[in-house]
Amino acid sequence: MIQQTKIGYASESSNKRPTFSWRLVIKDCLYFIAIAILLGGLLNYSLLLKAFNGTLIPKIQQNQLVNLKSKASLLYGISVIDLISAKPLYDEKIAIFVDARTLQEYKIGHISGAISMPDREFLMGQIDPGKILPNKEAVLITYCDGGECELAIDVAKGLSERGYNNVFVLGEGYPGWEAAGYPVDK
Repeated sequence: MIQQTKIGYASESSNKRPTFSWRLVIKDCLYFIAIAILLGGLLNYSLLLKAFNGTLIPKIQQNQLVNLKSKASLLYGISVIDLISAKPLYDEKIAIFVDARTLQEYKIGHISGAISMPDREFLMGQIDPGKILPNKEAVLITYCDGGECELAIDVAKGLSERGYNNVFVLGEGYPGWEAAGYPVDK
């Protein structure tokens, strides 16, 4: 009588070791992979649905904006402004936009009319905001790469500490401004 074992076939009367079967190993692995994919899909159905509908990325960006707003206001007392509120201030030339990214990033592309004030140079005292921004009552909107970028918060905090009273952070940053089709210089 021949017995089937997990790793192959061997006869009961034979003293030989059972033979190894790659086929069975591959078959078992494929079963495990299929079960893992099925369970993963079932457990993450709503996440997969959002990803395929195109609503996942905006949801992530919205969460990042909420986190940025709470950090800016709770830790530093800085208000975050969104694109819809910032655009009229830009159009009516009420606000001065301050780019907190590096000079290289500024040169690659920035909001039209914005001034460059890289956070590192500003915080190290290499840039005197009083020479660039003499009116401490001016509306200033700092920005960086949006989302979780904190450079704009750091510059806004530094400006507030130096007596500037109307400082905001553009939550969506330069990428959001550019994606909205608003004026940029490249």
